[in-house]
Amino acid sequence: MKFFNIINFNKKSSAAKNDNKISLEKSIITEHIKSGTNIKTLHVEVKKSTHKTSYINAEFADINTHKGVIEGGDIHIKQLKGGKVIANTISVDFMEDGTIEANYIHIKRLGSRNLLTATDIIEIDGVEGIKNSITIKPIFDMEKFSVLSALYEKIIFYKKEFASTVKILEKKRLEVENQLLDAQLCRAKIKLLKENGTMPDTELMVKVREFDILSRDYQKLINMSESLKSHTDIAIEEFKAHMGWSEFSRHERVICNCAWRENSKIVFALPKYNLSYNPAKGENAHEIYLWYNSELLLDAKGEFEIKINKKS
Repeated sequence: MKFFNIINFNKKSSAAKNDNKISLEKSIITEHIKSGTNIKTLHVEVKKSTHKTSYINAEFADINTHKGVIEGGDIHIKQLKGGKVIANTISVDFMEDGTIEANYIHIKRLGSRNLLTATDIIEIDGVEGIKNSITIKPIFDMEKFSVLSALYEKIIFYKKEFASTVKILEKKRLEVENQLLDAQLCRAKIKLLKENGTMPDTELMVKVREFDILSRDYQKLINMSESLKSHTDIAIEEFKAHMGWSEFSRHERVICNCAWRENSKIVFALPKYNLSYNPAKGENAHEIYLWYNSELLLDAKGEFEIKINKKS
């Protein structure tokens, strides 16, 4: 995926600056880029700094100090100070008050108050600042995701209904077992009285009728639990068939090669909801990623949960 549009990069390197627009095949700029400068090129190298109102569009870029806006393919910046980057891949030695949107982001030293958004991986070697907002936006195959999501919700519904029914069923079973002997004795008495031509007591008839109602309710619960179990098994088999594609084990993640500092927030932006995690000061959370609840556990908070791998 590319977030940029390269134009006029087939011009000769001798092309001149015109109305603050530079169109070069490759450009090496040794001076500070001034206010309002607009550069569109294939490859740019800035030896000094860019102004906060400057704009660069390049397939490849290597910048010493960046304060403006750059859109590009593969970007390397030594110092990103308040600037914005939209790219395919971006590597930054140090950043503070910066904004990055990319597929892959690598930060050697992360200062404070930065906004990082990636579709794939964000890797940080060292966290030196606080109040950083880090977001992963995985790219989903929405057709497959919708099918899986619907199956997941159906299975969880069946499982919850089954678990609830089993609890009621167990209670009914105990009631049936506790009343069975008394009901059998009542039936025997009623039979004996009828054989002797005597009308059975109303109390005996009521006890037997109540037991019959209890038994029918118990059998209905058995049938319901069996039906729910069957529907669950069918949905699970269908779910497993769709889960057969390996990419659904989400590989997108935040990698931090040091202990975290306080007041940073990590968000995974999902199609239906977001999941967030706030690393504690000094926490050794090396990899932070999404785990899909493929085991269909009822105590899971949703289809996805955030998992943490500690650094060994």
